[in-house]
Amino acid sequence: MKTICYIAGGLMLMAILSFALVSCNKEKTVEKLEEISVDQSELTFTQKDESKELNVSYTGEWHFEATGLEGYYGPNKADVKDFTIEPASGKENTKVTVTLKNDLTESYDVDLKVVTESSSVTVKLKAVAN
Repeated sequence: MKTICYIAGGLMLMAILSFALVSCNKEKTVEKLEEISVDQSELTFTQKDESKELNVSYTGEWHFEATGLEGYYGPNKADVKDFTIEPASGKENTKVTVTLKNDLTESYDVDLKVVTESSSVTVKLKAVAN
């Protein structure tokens, strides 16, 4: 009689463990991470106060990064070399204005990265002196 109780208890324990393992191994859905995109990969400037627009497309938050990028306190603006970028960060789809703020004495390029938590894209800012 004791043997039958041990076998029944063991079978019951195995059934409970099997159920627990099956319920823990449910399929997990993998969320596709959207990459950020911009409508232009290069903006060329030739004169002071010239402005160009760039559209950033993303479903979450993003910000700009570049060597020498300096942000303002208050308004969402930033400067890099001779360019002002507004806004310097955003959420979702945003129109960005880039303005050349100084006269050009030389030609140069600036790599401006649009960065998210999981991806980035680079926009080249070209200053072309006459």
